[in-house]
Amino acid sequence: MKVKIQLADECKNGVCSWSVTADIDIKKRNGRYYDFGGGCCHEEILKQFPEFRKFVDLHLCDCYGVPLYAVENGYYFLNNEPKEKVIDYLRITEEEYKHLQSACDKAYFKFLLYNLGIVRRWNDEAEEAIKELEMLTGCKWVNPYEYDKERKNISITDEEANDINNKIDSGYYAPEAIHARKEEAQKAAKEKKRGEIIKRFASTVEKAERERDIFLYILDSGLPVDNVIYYDHTNKVVFNWLNYMEKVSQEDFISFLNNVDYSKLPEGITFEIK
Repeated sequence: MKVKIQLADECKNGVCSWSVTADIDIKKRNGRYYDFGGGCCHEEILKQFPEFRKFVDLHLCDCYGVPLYAVENGYYFLNNEPKEKVIDYLRITEEEYKHLQSACDKAYFKFLLYNLGIVRRWNDEAEEAIKELEMLTGCKWVNPYEYDKERKNISITDEEANDINNKIDSGYYAPEAIHARKEEAQKAAKEKKRGEIIKRFASTVEKAERERDIFLYILDSGLPVDNVIYYDHTNKVVFNWLNYMEKVSQEDFISFLNNVDYSKLPEGITFEIK
């Protein structure tokens, strides 16, 4: 097994990330080695090199120890995945997990990552891993990017922090306020869905009423409607569309056409006989 521990910007996307992979060969009975597999096989790596745990935990994190998409994925996992997955992904304690559960939006979630000291601990873990990597390689790791110019997996501005603090002071994040907003959101979602249902079936009702009025007009004109069909998509009425049903005569159809009052029918309607 050859383990590769790397902190670099292989993707050239403006951020250095940790990567821990391995190439594994197996010795056959004939004494020759064959490729068995490789990649991010972290379980296999840790079986042979448990001392590499700190590097494996940082896989795909940036040079400050921040997981990739820490806020986006972290907040999604918090609301949709088991506690164990959240703790493992964010490298947090159960107590920190309980605190993060109070986050009702991504902005507050990010604020808590900083306020609980999680971001600072991520950085400490990365610094410790960098020191060990330097000791293992005998090389000094140098970030190729200036701090203010590199892309960050997480960042918070003074304006964002002040906004959250002001909301905390105003009671915006109090449990009762969060509950009230959830109820309001649920009510709004219900009303939106109600409107969508009404709109969807309004068109169905309109179509049915239009077809009803057409059939009543034909019936009141003295013609049978058992062998008549209305095609809504083409706005066309077809007589004698079924071969096995009684048919309207050509003479009666022409007489009907000559006396149609189109003002009582949908605009643009046409008639056809088979």
